[in-house]
Amino acid sequence: MIVALFVLVPIAGMTIWAFFRFAASGTRPRTLRRFNVGALAAALLIAAAWSVRTYLVMSPTEDAAWWPVISLLGALAIVPVVLGIAAVIRNIFGSKGPRDQGTKG
Repeated sequence: MIVALFVLVPIAGMTIWAFFRFAASGTRPRTLRRFNVGALAAALLIAAAWSVRTYLVMSPTEDAAWWPVISLLGALAIVPVVLGIAAVIRNIFGSKGPRDQGTKG
């Protein structure tokens, strides 16, 4: 468990940093901010759903004391994956705005 934390915490930190640092160029700031907030909210919502699911599954068992640890490890894996997918989507579709269509004047 400790090894998993030592691996997942830096990966999550670097992914969150890279998600906000390397934004698509040529995108309107308001649109970019809206997408970033939506992606972060989706990541946190999925992580929260994972935590609730873990609690519901583990609370009636003899391993009930471990559900917070399993929830944390799951959230540390879910958030970077969701933000990584969102960053790829943002960079693929974010640069294809009306200015990049190749139309002249």
